Amino acid sequence: MKNSKTGFLLIFSVKAAVIAAFLLCSSCNSKPNSTRSYFDVVSFEAMNTFMNIKAYGQNASSSNKKAKEAIIKLEKSISVTDFESEIYKINNSTESDFVVSDDVAELLSFAIKAAHNTDGVFNPFLYPVTKEWGFTTKNYHVPEAEKISELLQLTDFRKADFSGNQLKKDKGMQLDFGGIGKGYAGDMAIKVLKENGVTSAVLDLGGNVQALGTKPDGSDWNIGLKNPWKSGSEPVMAVKIKDCAVITSGGYERYFTGDDGKDYVHIFDSFTGYPVDNELVSVTIVTKNGITGDVLSTSLFAMGKDKAIEFWKNSNSYDFDFILLCKDFSAIYSSGLSDKIKPLYDFSKIDICTK
Repeated sequence: MKNSKTGFLLIFSVKAAVIAAFLLCSSCNSKPNSTRSYFDVVSFEAMNTFMNIKAYGQNASSSNKKAKEAIIKLEKSISVTDFESEIYKINNSTESDFVVSDDVAELLSFAIKAAHNTDGVFNPFLYPVTKEWGFTTKNYHVPEAEKISELLQLTDFRKADFSGNQLKKDKGMQLDFGGIGKGYAGDMAIKVLKENGVTSAVLDLGGNVQALGTKPDGSDWNIGLKNPWKSGSEPVMAVKIKDCAVITSGGYERYFTGDDGKDYVHIFDSFTGYPVDNELVSVTIVTKNGITGDVLSTSLFAMGKDKAIEFWKNSNSYDFDFILLCKDFSAIYSSGLSDKIKPLYDFSKIDICTK
């Protein structure tokens, strides 16, 4: 079982060896007498992953500290395994009515809307099923079909009544913001940095990359799409971005092998209660907000190639671009990325989708 979800690396030269996030670009230095070039990096563990925030400017150090504190505070509120967290208490309470915090209210509002917008493909109440498979307890196993069917009865998000900060749910329903928590954390960190005067920063929250503005010299950030077929290899694509989020979901780094010899990934089909098994290896979303990228990368991966493309073509709820990597070593990306992508891998085929 592998625990990290990383789809991107920051790279500063397509032809050079891949450099992990936050290695210095050659045009930057750490001299404090230059506002444009002074930077600070903070690294820490949160939400079961390793995180880095690199900010530029005279307020970089203090801003990074505040952003880190905000993420850690959020984790303590939404963890499904921390006995003291708000979500753990909701999930294990015998009550049915709750007054939730502002952060939980914002996450819940977004998650329920996403569930409706994706016709249930994304489901924040799927936790009884995913927990049974062991993806949060690490007691990995393939449940009996009857048990999965029983637990699916507890996952109907339409049975949750939510308004303002008031949540009412049926007994046995349980929440999990694992599918959007890091995206929301990234958005929160970007907000903190902005409020403290930072205009150039890049965040790597366990593979969720979010950029604030451009690099200090005004150029775009270069992001390398990780090779899902061979660990440790150079990236398969380079993508230029600024002031946006780049979020990847895939089954190649977080899975377990059952007694039947089959690999079971951590992304679930919310209708069957089984891990997704389709032609996709990874889905990457490029969009303005991290929370949107998080929900869409998970949802499109679960949809499969054809339905994912159809969703992008017909979506009126979200503005985003995508990159799909498939098991046959092909790649598909949306036309909005045409002038931002450079392939670095010998794909069997590359298609560009237009609306």
